[in-house]
Amino acid sequence: MRLALGACRIVLALLAVCGCGGSPSSALAPTSGSDPVRLPARFRRLTNAEYERALDDVVGAPEHVADRLPPDVRQDGYTPNAEQAVVSAWESAVDAVAHDVAHRAVVERLEKLAPCAKSDTPDCRAEFVDTLGARAWRRPIDAADHATLLAAFDAAAGKDALPGGFAKGAEAVLVALLESPSLVYLTELGAGGPPGSVVKLTPYEIASLLSFTLRGGPPDGALLQAAASGALILPDAREAQARRLLAMSDTRFQFRRFVLEWLEVDGLGRTVKSAELYPGYDAVKSHMLDETTAFADEVMVYAGGSVAALLDARFASVDPDMARFYGLKTWGTRASLAGTRRAGVLQQASFLAAHAHEDGTSPVKRGDFVLRRLLCVRVPRPAEVGIETVFPPPSTAKTTRERFAVHSENPGCRACHERLDALGFTFEAFDAAGALRAKDNGRPVDTSARVDVGGETETFGDSFDLADWLAKNPDVGECYKRQAFRYFTGQSDPRVESELVALAGAAARPRDRTTNLFEDLIDYVRSDLFVEREVRP
Repeated sequence: MRLALGACRIVLALLAVCGCGGSPSSALAPTSGSDPVRLPARFRRLTNAEYERALDDVVGAPEHVADRLPPDVRQDGYTPNAEQAVVSAWESAVDAVAHDVAHRAVVERLEKLAPCAKSDTPDCRAEFVDTLGARAWRRPIDAADHATLLAAFDAAAGKDALPGGFAKGAEAVLVALLESPSLVYLTELGAGGPPGSVVKLTPYEIASLLSFTLRGGPPDGALLQAAASGALILPDAREAQARRLLAMSDTRFQFRRFVLEWLEVDGLGRTVKSAELYPGYDAVKSHMLDETTAFADEVMVYAGGSVAALLDARFASVDPDMARFYGLKTWGTRASLAGTRRAGVLQQASFLAAHAHEDGTSPVKRGDFVLRRLLCVRVPRPAEVGIETVFPPPSTAKTTRERFAVHSENPGCRACHERLDALGFTFEAFDAAGALRAKDNGRPVDTSARVDVGGETETFGDSFDLADWLAKNPDVGECYKRQAFRYFTGQSDPRVESELVALAGAAARPRDRTTNLFEDLIDYVRSDLFVEREVRP
């Protein structure tokens, strides 16, 4: 017997009506027009990375299963979102993973999962079901849960003690848990209520949300104990738990993923470049990603995740391969970039290669990133305004900049591309693989730009100047908070965008905390926005 993922809709519909375990909380009065905007009551499927961490927690060992699942659906480029679905391909992959992992866990680690397994008594079976069930579902299991899981155990093992019977029962229960809706979905439903009402999340929902928000994985024992005590309803208790979680070494994986997804470089390993033009790319691209990952760790630890440090740090976190790629004399987590025109993430090879074509640079991709991800200015896609995309014709006699001049000459393209291309041209000193270059098709590259940004005309000599300007721009700081909000809450609803001013709380904080991503998240965790949800039709 297994708790099939196909039952998700039924189970979650019941959860929406009846709550999802833990201490129930009553629905508040319906919202009025003057009430603050709240996040919607919802459930969402875990991302592949989150599912991997939840599975690892149940079986007590790293299994590295995320890459065995179909790719996540992205919203605004981020994997945590409510659009994730359990499609047939994902369900089949999880079923295969669950059977494989459950079998191996029982063969290799049964005594750790169930120290009493050799006795195979009814009490031992009951203890196994309760312990693993609570770990998988992130809450104590109730009598109905217990009976269902124990029935699955007994059906596979037999009610009488038999050689290997406990192992067979344990494997069946593990399979059921690893593909159950209560593990696969993160709920933010509270006790339910009519449309328009506001509900508070249950204590166990708060614990799970806190852990998945800050660590990208399930709550540990201390957090579940805090949920059981009812303490997490208090802002001070949530803050204390949040700071404890942020101090954990493996929390860095969550913040790494944010930076990589924000920069849109997490898929770099799957990119391809022309072997003729960039023969060493395949050998070095993994080192590029390692650099950005190590750099993100360094900035998170020593600069609180400051966007200014991410954009303008004058050091690289490189191994010997990347040091040679950049022409640096030293390597390590803080290799000096003095004397180079590189700084922060925008001159890292991972970013430059990810925002380029297979056979050449892309001013449009690079400029679009600056507007969209750093200034939160969304440029309409050509199809949205009825324009057919036509790339400038290839040429061995012109530079990329000269070829893209066609955009400014075309009235239908000019309005958008005047900014897009100009910002992108500042990066032309770097080729499609992120290497420094002085010439393009034998002609000197021109990286200068005059750009109208926010009603002001700015002049940049190159992307180094651009990065310096961006790092000091308060609009970039605000946009960065928006990007972080979208990732860490898994929300892309424009109705909640106005909450970011209150969320940041910058005006009320000491100046040295106003650019600290961790403090922004602490403010969110302490707020009513974290624990209250609006029930929508």
